[in-house]
Amino acid sequence: MLKSSRLLKIINNNVSLRWTRLQNSASDVTQSSRQKAWLTARERYKNHEHVYYSSVLETKWKSSTPPASVNSQFPHDWMDDYEFYEGGKSTDTKHGTPDASIPASTVPCSGCGAHLHCSNISMPGYIPSEIFNGRSQQELKTIICQRCHFLNHYNIALDVDVPPSSYVDTISRIQDHFALAIVMVDLLDFPSSIWPGMQHVLGTKRPVFLVGNKVDLLPRDSNSYLNHVKHCLQRSFIQHGGGDGLNIKNVSLISAKTGYGIEELITQLHKTWSYKGDVYLLGCTNVGKSTLFNILLNSDYCRPEASELVRKATTCPWPGTTLELLRFPIFRPSDSRVYQRFKRLFSERVERASLDKLRREQAQKTGAVAAAQPVSQVGRSFDRREVVNDSFSMAAGTQPITSLNERRAEYREARWVYDTPGVMQPDQLTALLTAEELAQLQPTTMIRPRAFRLLPKMTLLLAGLARMDILDLSGSEKHYDWLKVFVFASQNLPVMIADTLQAETVYKRYLGTPFLGIPSASGDLEARLKRWPGLHCKDKDIVVSKSGRHEGRLNCDITLSSAGWLGLLLPDNSECSLRVWTPHAAGIYVRTPAVIPLADRLVGKHIRNSLAYNTTIPFVFKK
Repeated sequence: MLKSSRLLKIINNNVSLRWTRLQNSASDVTQSSRQKAWLTARERYKNHEHVYYSSVLETKWKSSTPPASVNSQFPHDWMDDYEFYEGGKSTDTKHGTPDASIPASTVPCSGCGAHLHCSNISMPGYIPSEIFNGRSQQELKTIICQRCHFLNHYNIALDVDVPPSSYVDTISRIQDHFALAIVMVDLLDFPSSIWPGMQHVLGTKRPVFLVGNKVDLLPRDSNSYLNHVKHCLQRSFIQHGGGDGLNIKNVSLISAKTGYGIEELITQLHKTWSYKGDVYLLGCTNVGKSTLFNILLNSDYCRPEASELVRKATTCPWPGTTLELLRFPIFRPSDSRVYQRFKRLFSERVERASLDKLRREQAQKTGAVAAAQPVSQVGRSFDRREVVNDSFSMAAGTQPITSLNERRAEYREARWVYDTPGVMQPDQLTALLTAEELAQLQPTTMIRPRAFRLLPKMTLLLAGLARMDILDLSGSEKHYDWLKVFVFASQNLPVMIADTLQAETVYKRYLGTPFLGIPSASGDLEARLKRWPGLHCKDKDIVVSKSGRHEGRLNCDITLSSAGWLGLLLPDNSECSLRVWTPHAAGIYVRTPAVIPLADRLVGKHIRNSLAYNTTIPFVFKK
C-alpha cells in the first residue's frame, strides 16, 4: 500500500511538471514578436528604476569618434625641445627655474602674443631662465612660451593667471582705431558665443563683417540651408548685442577647418574694405579666430614674404589660447593684383565645380558624411617672396631672416590683421570643463540629429550638462500624447530619458558614470564631482505654442549653452510647457526660427518599443 502511494506521488509530480512545461511552451508559441521585443526592451531597464531610455543601454554606447586623447603626464625633458637650452642642472624643476631679477622682454610670444619673461611660472609668456637668460631680441622672436609649447607638442593646457578684465582691455584698443571688425560666432553655440558687450566695443558706426564658423558641422536639411543659417545668425547677432545691424557690411559662413568660404570672404574684404585700415578678428573664446588667422596668413590676404616669417597662432580646443594681439601685414589689393586673383579663381572654377559634383555623387551613393561636408581649397595668386638667406649664407657675412622686421620702410604704412584674445561669455560652459571633457563636447564631424518621442512628465538629460522637463502638452481641442524632440549635439554625449518626478534622483545616481558621461575624471572622481556646480533652471518656465500647420518644420530651438541645442516639433494647434536646466542656468534661450527647420528629414522611422527614432545620414539634397 505504501509503495503504491509513493508511486502515485511520483507519477503526479511528473505529470504536473510536464504540464507546466507544456503551458510555458504554449505561451511562447502564442506570444507575438512585438510582445517578445517589448519584454526584451523592458529587460534592459529592470535594474534602472525610473529610466525610460538610455543611449548607453540601447546601443551599448561607444563614441563613434573617440575623443582626442589628452596627455596629463608632465614631461620632465621638455626643455630639450628648445634650441637654446644647454642642459639641465641638479636644481632644475620640471617647470624650469624662474628668476624675477631678470627683466621681462618686449618680444611677444608668436603663439599667444604675451611678452616673454622668466619671472613667474603662472604668468602668460613664461619660459624658464635656463632658456630666456642671455637671449638677444632676434633669438627671442624664434621662441614660443612654455604654455604654447605644451599645447603644440604635448596637448597639455597649463594654467596661467589672466583676469577676465585683461581680455576686455586688450580688445578695447579697437575703439580708438579706424578699423574693420570681423566678428566671429560659433554656429554650434549661438547666441552663447555672442559677447553682450560687443556693441560697446564696436560702436554704432564701425563696419562689421559677421562670420559664422564651423558650418561644416551643421546638418544639411535642404539645398538652401546656408541661406537660412545666415538669416538666423544675423537675426541672433542683432538681438543679442549687435546693435541695429545697419553697420553689418557682410555675413559669411565659413569653416576655418576645411577652408570653405575663405576665398569668398577674402573677395568681399577686397571689395568692401580694400586697404582703408586695419582688420581685427573679434569674438568669444573657442570660436575659431586663431584658426582663421592662420589660414588668412597663408592666403592672398597676407603679404607673400610675411607668410613664412610670421609664425602661426596657437590653436587647440581649450579656450583662451590667445592672450595678446597677434598680427600680419595685409597685401594691398591693387587693381592689377585683384585682376590676377580673379584670373586664378576663374581658371579654378571648372575644377572646383567638378570636384563638388564628384563629392555630391559620392555622398548620395555611399552616404559618406565627409563627402557631404562643405570643403574648399584656399590657394595663392602671388608667390613672389623675398629670398630668405639660409644658415650657409652666414659665411658671406649675412644673417638668416627668421622673423618679420616691422621697422622696415614697406611696413611703416602697412595695414594689419590682428588676432585678438577671446572673451569668455558668461553663458558658455567651457570654463567648467576639463581637457578630457572638452574633447568629448566638441563634434568632429557633421552632427547627426537624434530624435525622441517625449510624453508629459518625462525628462531628457543630455550628458550631465543639460536637462529638459516636459511639464504639460495640450491644445484647444484635446490633450496630446507626445511631442518630437531633436537633439543636436556631439555623438559622444549620451542621452537619458527619465520620470520627471524622479529626475533629480536619477541625475545624482548616474552623475559621474558612463550613462551621463560628463562630468568625468580619469583620476579622483569624487573631487571632480564636488567641484561640479550641478544643474539649475531659470525662474520662469518656457511656453512654446504652434498654431496651424507647418508641414513638418520645427517650431523652435532650445539652446543648451555649449552643449548643443534641442529642436521641438509640436503637434498642430498645441501648446507645451517646458523647464530647462544647465549649470548656473547659463545659455538657455528660445531660438526662432529653428536653425535646422527640416530636421525631420534627417531621422529614420520610430523604433518599436522605444522612445527613439533611427538615426540616418545627416544630409539630404532636396529643395
